[in-house]
Amino acid sequence: MPTAPARLVALAVILTTAAAAGAQTVDRVGPPSWWVDDEPQRLTLLVEGSGLLDAAVRVAEGPIRIERIEAIAGGRAVFVDVAIPAGAAPGRCTIAIGPNVRIPWDLVPRPPRRPQPFGPDDVVYLVMPDRFADGDPTNNEAPDGDRMFDRKDAHAYHGGDFAGLRKRLPALADLGVTALWLTPLYRPADNWTEANVAGKPRKLADFHGYAPVDFYAINPRFGTFDEYRALVAEAHALGLKVIQDQLLGFTGPEHPWRDRPPTDDWLHGPIGHPPEVSFRLGALADPHALESERRGVTDGWYYGLLPDLNMRDDRVIRYAFQQSLWWTTLFEADGVRLDTFPMVDRTFWRTWHGRLQATHPAMRAVGEAMTWDASELSFFQGGRAGWDGVDPGVESVFDFPMQGAATGVFRGKDPVSFLAQRLGSDHLYSNPDLLMTLLDNHDLPRLASVPGVTPARLRLAAAFLLTSRGIPQITWGDEIGLPGDGDDRRDYPGGFPGDPRDALTAAGRTPEEERLFSTYRALLHLRKDEPSLRRGRQTTLMATDEAYAFLREFEGSRVVVALNRGGKPARLKMPAFLTGPAVVLMGEGRWTPGPDGAVLDVPPESAVILGYAR
Repeated sequence: MPTAPARLVALAVILTTAAAAGAQTVDRVGPPSWWVDDEPQRLTLLVEGSGLLDAAVRVAEGPIRIERIEAIAGGRAVFVDVAIPAGAAPGRCTIAIGPNVRIPWDLVPRPPRRPQPFGPDDVVYLVMPDRFADGDPTNNEAPDGDRMFDRKDAHAYHGGDFAGLRKRLPALADLGVTALWLTPLYRPADNWTEANVAGKPRKLADFHGYAPVDFYAINPRFGTFDEYRALVAEAHALGLKVIQDQLLGFTGPEHPWRDRPPTDDWLHGPIGHPPEVSFRLGALADPHALESERRGVTDGWYYGLLPDLNMRDDRVIRYAFQQSLWWTTLFEADGVRLDTFPMVDRTFWRTWHGRLQATHPAMRAVGEAMTWDASELSFFQGGRAGWDGVDPGVESVFDFPMQGAATGVFRGKDPVSFLAQRLGSDHLYSNPDLLMTLLDNHDLPRLASVPGVTPARLRLAAAFLLTSRGIPQITWGDEIGLPGDGDDRRDYPGGFPGDPRDALTAAGRTPEEERLFSTYRALLHLRKDEPSLRRGRQTTLMATDEAYAFLREFEGSRVVVALNRGGKPARLKMPAFLTGPAVVLMGEGRWTPGPDGAVLDVPPESAVILGYAR
């Protein structure tokens, strides 16, 4: 597959020649390539430019066949349906538009590796590449863009890239995580974005990846397509799965579509005065809500800033399917994270999920539905139809209700029994074991910065996260207590040239960081060793204001987990069926068997994990 720069140079030469001749011009083609297969394939190319209304379109080179052409009034876009024959050989194709324009278009080999779907056996590590490690300072600025690199500015680029992340993969594998979730990699604008977010004027760089200008290009400040492919290969060699963060319902404020969409129905409008998203997710889950309230969620622009795609339009749907499958297939994804999941029509997700499964059987996706109401969240999890008769198919969603309960408990605001109460809502979900659990993420205050959360409570929170049901997600730096509130996208200490210490090494961690890191590592490796901590049925044994104990059972594995938030030792009476001996797997507790139920003594502000013999 030719690299993106080589393809762009070739296309630029062709377009310059066409423009000089006064003929049609082409700005971009998506997708720019596709893979060959043993089965015939059909897809739709979106060709954007000018003068395209009456342009003749034909295949000048290659085995592909044009089946249908739809030109858009005004000549700014043409949709070209092409067929790829079964068994076609990889190679260069050329599409001719008008008498002068020649578009290079590639057929490439399909990577042979099959995805390894993430699930309860995994622990997902969230990384924002710009904030993790800078392995190549030469790419810190885009060649022709604004100077946006400034580590002292929370809204600027800090230099993290694929090269830096790749160097640190062995340390993450040793920590014990099993999957990486990278925030979006699409190419953003090369200039600052002047934005007024929630009443606050800001000058922003799109280092986070959630404001693309091209869905088929990669952020050059992170590296090249080839460097990303090498990163994925290295991760897979170390046993780490890779989850792509995909945007399918909106785009960035600097995207060319903002002022010149391919069709009049491409975006929710009017574009000059766009509707703002209401964020009232409850209106989607409520069968009695007004349709206008639901459209306020699905058809609005994020803060009036991010252009919202019309995901009920067949042409937009085809484009979204194809860019999603292009990334997952050609860059060997093991899973997909879906941003702002409820803000896209549910019928689209049903169809998208079916298409994903047809291309990559068993591949799993996780949707971001940011609600702390379990009854609302359960509506968005796939696996069964909702009141609207639609099963969106996406089996995993982030467990924000549990995150809210954990924050309240470990800051000392709420009784520890709230954890058990929240788990009591699991009957609402189609499959609670597929919920992705978390303590924080890149959009929330870090737990380490929440008032009332002490170092001891951070260790307790880690114990709860990594021993409870679900698929745990850790945010970069959680394992060292990385702080952040309002600036929660901080750099990982030691990942950048000039850092005074490297917190990914024992020598570079403070004593408190080392204690937390060791806790995370021990828990992660224990989770790998004990199948019940990954797949086991969870049963509440007891829950009080200051303590919580539960049992995980899977086949021959039985593990008891006890948390004591209190400042005094806790003596926990176990149910009558737990009468036999147990061995301490982690922590410092004392288990005393008894004929009517064992007694477990747990030191102050600590967790103890025990293996229980039947």
